[in-house]
Amino acid sequence: MRRLTPQKLLNGSLIVVFVCLVLPLYAAKGLNDSLDHARGTGTVGGIDFKAYYIAADMLRQGKDFYDVEQQIQEVLARGLPLNESFYIYPPLLAILFVPLTALPMNTAAQVWFFLNVVLYGVSLLVLWEAVGLGRLSRNLPLLWTLAFLFPPALYTIYKGQVNILLLLLLAMTYWLHTTGSQRLAGVALGVATMVKVIPVILLPYFAWRKQYTLCLATIVTIVLIGILGLVVAGVDPHLTYVSSVLPSLAEPRPNPSNQSLGGFFSLLFTENDYTDYCVNNLTLWKILTVSFTLGAILGVVTLCSRQQVRPRKEELEMGLLITTMPLVTNIAWVDMLVILVLPYAILFAHISECRSESPRLSDRECSYLSPRWKRAVLASTVASALLVSSPRFLDTIGGLGGLQTTLLRSPLLVSLPFYGLLILWMTYALIMIREGALLRANHA
Repeated sequence: MRRLTPQKLLNGSLIVVFVCLVLPLYAAKGLNDSLDHARGTGTVGGIDFKAYYIAADMLRQGKDFYDVEQQIQEVLARGLPLNESFYIYPPLLAILFVPLTALPMNTAAQVWFFLNVVLYGVSLLVLWEAVGLGRLSRNLPLLWTLAFLFPPALYTIYKGQVNILLLLLLAMTYWLHTTGSQRLAGVALGVATMVKVIPVILLPYFAWRKQYTLCLATIVTIVLIGILGLVVAGVDPHLTYVSSVLPSLAEPRPNPSNQSLGGFFSLLFTENDYTDYCVNNLTLWKILTVSFTLGAILGVVTLCSRQQVRPRKEELEMGLLITTMPLVTNIAWVDMLVILVLPYAILFAHISECRSESPRLSDRECSYLSPRWKRAVLASTVASALLVSSPRFLDTIGGLGGLQTTLLRSPLLVSLPFYGLLILWMTYALIMIREGALLRANHA
């Protein structure tokens, strides 16, 4: 009879927690609350799904699904609450949603909810393989449970957003690239770009790395999807997208959920109903947003260019690039930060690999992560994840303690996820700086 070790007891307990608590939580949300936004009680279940569904239905009817006035009419005609959630994505997402319009909206919301749960599980499996976490299989129940309890994951699925699909496509891009399937990696990146434009920042990186097959596949995929959009949707929606939607995305979006550089500065320096802003100065907002965005991009270019040749050299660079995405896009709702699962996984794998009995990196290549540095990196990663998850804790505290109109009106307090994003970015930067310095010293 095998002895019951503490590790086995912990894993068994976590499996029970996942099966008896986590899965029922998702099941209850999916069956009962996947479109609770429609009740008009201020809840947000399916709030983004509603925009996708209506856009797809308008597409099916031959209407301009980017026209805000027409979207408002469709929302009111269905008796749904009116808010600022309108369709602002490239046509591909609306095209993909057309089959769901054959179902009633509530049923379609449930299908989309559970499909996203499955896609999230697939994303985690792809990441597990891509970053080489197989040697940590004994910790699988812990990592799996934490991943499904990560608030941005739960809430992006609950709101019916497209971020899980984006995470899967980014994970597929990275995994296929590392396994040598450059054409398929390019297809995944092209689809990700046509779902949500910001992944296009990976294209110049791969071009700089001379991954020309991947880049060509990405460009071809973007062109083909663009042609498909013109054929299916017509010219008028595309003209509206270029003339109205894209310019609006460059405007300030002061909202506590917008955790990009532009969102952070808009809460401080533009007039809004959410926070006690410092001053209403649009010019200052533009200067700071553009300056820090260019600074972040320049930092990425500098950090990636100074890396030495070594096994898995692109791992840290990819983590840094994914972390940079929400920073430099003007609108990064807090639940978009579910894509940080990828850089978190890379950091965790990087630490654990140098502790493994048979690491793929040599002792010299692992030397930059001393025990003290490993603890520091782990602590900063945990702190980042907690800050990224903080809006849900603040909502609870604000509701219980009546702080909604006092502390939670501070633009600095509602920006805690932004600080978590910065900590993660700085963690990658410091690791890459330290690693580059030690590797150059070893080669000298």
